Amino acid sequence: MPYTNVVLAFQKISDSWELFELYKPYRKARLSVVNIASNYLPAVDRYGSQLIVRRKLVDRRRNLQGFAMPCGTATTSPEYFTGMDDRNDVHDLFTKANFPFIRELMYDLNFTLNMVQLDKVGYKQNGTFSGVMGKFQNRSIELGCLGTLMRTERLEVADFMIVTLIIKSSIIFRQPPLSIVANIFELPFSVGVWACCFALMAIYWMTMIAIRQLTSGERFGAIESLVYIIGTMCQRGCDIVPQFNGTRLLMFSLQLTSFFILTSYSASIVALLQSPSRAIASVGDLVRSPLKAGVMDTSYGRVYYQETQDPDVQELYRKKIKPHGEKAFLEPNEGIGRVKQEMYAYEGELNAAYKVIKETFAPEEVCKLQELEAIKLPPFGIPIVKGSKYRELIRQRLMWQREVGIIKRFNLIWIHQKPQCENLNAGFSSVGVVEMRYLYLFLAVGFLVALATLLAERSWWSGMAKKLKSRTAIIRRKNEA
Repeated sequence: MPYTNVVLAFQKISDSWELFELYKPYRKARLSVVNIASNYLPAVDRYGSQLIVRRKLVDRRRNLQGFAMPCGTATTSPEYFTGMDDRNDVHDLFTKANFPFIRELMYDLNFTLNMVQLDKVGYKQNGTFSGVMGKFQNRSIELGCLGTLMRTERLEVADFMIVTLIIKSSIIFRQPPLSIVANIFELPFSVGVWACCFALMAIYWMTMIAIRQLTSGERFGAIESLVYIIGTMCQRGCDIVPQFNGTRLLMFSLQLTSFFILTSYSASIVALLQSPSRAIASVGDLVRSPLKAGVMDTSYGRVYYQETQDPDVQELYRKKIKPHGEKAFLEPNEGIGRVKQEMYAYEGELNAAYKVIKETFAPEEVCKLQELEAIKLPPFGIPIVKGSKYRELIRQRLMWQREVGIIKRFNLIWIHQKPQCENLNAGFSSVGVVEMRYLYLFLAVGFLVALATLLAERSWWSGMAKKLKSRTAIIRRKNEA
């Protein structure tokens, strides 16, 4: 078997030795006997013999003589599977992206595959593994023709040789517009500026009242002055003409001040309407946001969301994923499509998500996408049965594949890179009902206040009219008497 070393030595008449190595490339192979040294003299070539044996061992043990290696693989989405070389399909990436390394091993070590195909990699339940890991547990396969997540419990039945693939999983979403998460009509100015504006209005109002008190004939009373000041701040005119130059200068300065204030306010509103918010910066923010959430339909996605110890991720699963049941687990096309069309967050493999984004998103839409990491996946490695005699041999050849760049090359072929934001300022978002909701609310409140004031005035004038009639009737009776 590989990395077992049996050497027979026969002494010649001349005190030299003949060295023969005995080995089998696999259990059922015929015993091979190879002469590795002739006329060997231990006193002269003590250390050279070790180098000879080691060099011969490495050269010959790489030839497994066509051994049919029992190999297990998993296809979790057979309805999409069309072959190991199909790069258009993003399902079962952990199988298809790792199979080129197995193929290189076949050519390098001269073995074939006796492949066993299953529908899942397998997790431990009640002390027993399912899927490919179950085959490792009952030792019916020797090698995994796929990459699997390097989980601690899997080390009970398999060894992982090297990391061959790293797949990241993130939540992809669009930041909600600023108008969704905040009242944009109060954002252009800070609290201090708003306070200064109201203080300015109060000063002008008191000044106009003082002018009214100090002069005679000015038609601006307290109510008229207040209405005029509010209207001027909103760029509204007035039909009352002041009588004195002091009042006119006061009104002119107020109009000029309100013009610059309103210009700054309008420019800020236009920018804010087109600006995304920064409301979602963590998983906790996402839980508290109005966005809905979904997860890519993978076996490990369900497992890791249930195993996570992060309280924010647990709350995300409990509030936004679990209540929807199977409907929360979506294919990448559907999940990313909802991110594009709705206020939706989709958690999935970045490789699958990036492929759909490149195909369906415009360049300016790519710039609006954000990512959050909810679950951190361990790396993927090629497994081999626990205690396998081929472990060190295959590990060394996989390390060689990494050193010469084979693994990096296939990772670049199979892994889709993140789309680049090419034009951040392109595009224009129209203003809808949602953005104007606070104006409609203010209009409704103003309408109700005006209606209530009108009813109160009518009631007051009706009462006054009744009192006036009663007084008139009393006076008439007295006069008649």
